[in-house]
Amino acid sequence: MADLEALSPNIKERLAALNGAELVCAMPTVATASGLRDAAARIRQALDGLAPGAKTVLMHPDGALPDAASAVEPDGPALLPFPILPVDQRPPAGQNLADTYRMVFDASHRLGARGCVVVGSDPALLSSRVLRWLIQPVLEQDFDLVTPCYARQRFQGLLTSAVVAPVTRALYGKRIRFPIGADFAFSARLIARELQLPTAGREGIPVWLASDAACTGLKIGQAQLGIPMPAQKDPPDVSAAVAQVLGPLFLDMERNAPCWQKVRASQSIPLFGTVGTPPDEAGAGAADVSRMVETFRLGYRNLQDVWSAVLPPATLVELKRLTSLAPADFRLPDELWARTIYDFALAHRQRVMNRDHLLRAMTPLYLAWVASYAAQVEAAVPTAVEQRLDRLGTAFEAQKPYLVSRWRWPDRFNP
Repeated sequence: MADLEALSPNIKERLAALNGAELVCAMPTVATASGLRDAAARIRQALDGLAPGAKTVLMHPDGALPDAASAVEPDGPALLPFPILPVDQRPPAGQNLADTYRMVFDASHRLGARGCVVVGSDPALLSSRVLRWLIQPVLEQDFDLVTPCYARQRFQGLLTSAVVAPVTRALYGKRIRFPIGADFAFSARLIARELQLPTAGREGIPVWLASDAACTGLKIGQAQLGIPMPAQKDPPDVSAAVAQVLGPLFLDMERNAPCWQKVRASQSIPLFGTVGTPPDEAGAGAADVSRMVETFRLGYRNLQDVWSAVLPPATLVELKRLTSLAPADFRLPDELWARTIYDFALAHRQRVMNRDHLLRAMTPLYLAWVASYAAQVEAAVPTAVEQRLDRLGTAFEAQKPYLVSRWRWPDRFNP
């Protein structure tokens, strides 16, 4: 293993007593006896007809259930209390979500499991059929990573839609709708690789799961979960959210540069499961486009020193033109947005200034994208929203040569 000895002696003893498993299922949000009972039943039902009789270990938060064993039927999964953080929230200061995944991977590896599933969403929302869509590709079809495909809500998870998904598509050639999320399935092969990789630079949101699989040629699939992307608990302000998501993304870009510079074009990813009824967004409310446009204009006036150190003159001219547009007419072109993200990634790599300050300076630009997107999709049907985001991904692909050129010759601004 790499440079982290993840498990305590007590956990190692528990793992040795379990004497192996076919599947490990980690559910960090299970916190009651009834929730544990329901989760165990769903896992058992998911495996019926798939891997009947397979020994399964259910990992749940340590200390949450003092009498957990009494909550599960004798033929249900074996229980393993574990010090795991919820994966649907950003970790508090001093704690690292990457360590949560690493401990789960370590436990799965020690048990010799063929696959591992992390369910960070409320398991009560996922039927046994949906759990099967996560598990089956790993256990039966030799897939190494199954990412979640959530029911799209047009104004949720926008950092994923605006940046993480199109960057993943352009750099690694994989059209993954939700590269980050709370629900994943992993093969033993991918887990073994993850445990050999260094942990340095893998703090924060685990954006590297998809890129690690893509860069090693492993098989990636997606599972329709039929639920919205889990909302972050206790969300920070927008600037903090931008920094917490894009910081790990830019570090991952730097780490994998030898890989993504060789990738040409993109390919669709197999999708397991069926599309359900789109979520009701009747009470979601309208986006405040005027306020976001005004924040962008204020940023243009106050952040000239930062933006001029990051963005080429031609981009600054285009941004100045946008400041004169009325909110109803405000549109940030996809190509401009893609180049802006690439320029900030390069500035992050070069450390042109304090990285946190750099990332937070992106906030007005991100809100400009949100304002433009909101004006286009506010009344759109779900299929039109997906088409809009697909065009964004296409633009990031089209601008990739710009990124490659600037990455190789960073001292030369491209007009």
